[in-house]
Amino acid sequence: MTSLNIHAASPRLEQNRVRFLPVVHLLAGDSLGMAAEETVEFEERVSFGPATVAAETDPAKWLADRLVRVASAACADGAMARPILVPAPMAALANVNTAVACDAAVRRTTMCQQEFCLMFSDATFAADAADSTSRVARLRKAGFRVGIDMRRSWHCALSEGLRLLIDTIRVDADALETSEDLQEIVMIARECGILVVADNASWRDGDFLEETGVAGAIAPRTDA
Repeated sequence: MTSLNIHAASPRLEQNRVRFLPVVHLLAGDSLGMAAEETVEFEERVSFGPATVAAETDPAKWLADRLVRVASAACADGAMARPILVPAPMAALANVNTAVACDAAVRRTTMCQQEFCLMFSDATFAADAADSTSRVARLRKAGFRVGIDMRRSWHCALSEGLRLLIDTIRVDADALETSEDLQEIVMIARECGILVVADNASWRDGDFLEETGVAGAIAPRTDA
């Protein structure tokens, strides 16, 4: 099992602190990759004074820079589990420059595009299904895996075209227990070969999650 690692990509900037959480199969215990997390997301940034001028406003470049930070942290920590789930700004999916910018950024590291799974929130796909599919296709063509974060909402329709392009779906185990709609989405995803992983899961939940279509968990709890 991959251990939790913490790496400070820049000692001056808190938002550059990257930590990795293990993603594991709840029944077999095998590694399914890891999830990268940082303190500040693109949509949550607040800057005052001179820092406001330096704040990155281009979501494509911001995500590209994040991939470089994650790659640097993974190398420094010796964190080898792949793929790495990387949260991505909603605006980055709509930006036509995202695929090119991220591709160029990764080429400057020792990693390759297939080692990253860009995780966009469910709300990102609220627009026209065909439009969302074409945007995801651009990233897949560049070599990246793409996933959907459904921990806050689960309204993405998972159109036929999108099902062929999505690699991973991230859900909340607590929400899964109470929502039949989410359970249906998860079962459809599993039937399409999409990996579904859950937050807030315990090792003892393995059988239940497997029955509902969830293959793995992110940093599962060990109940006393």
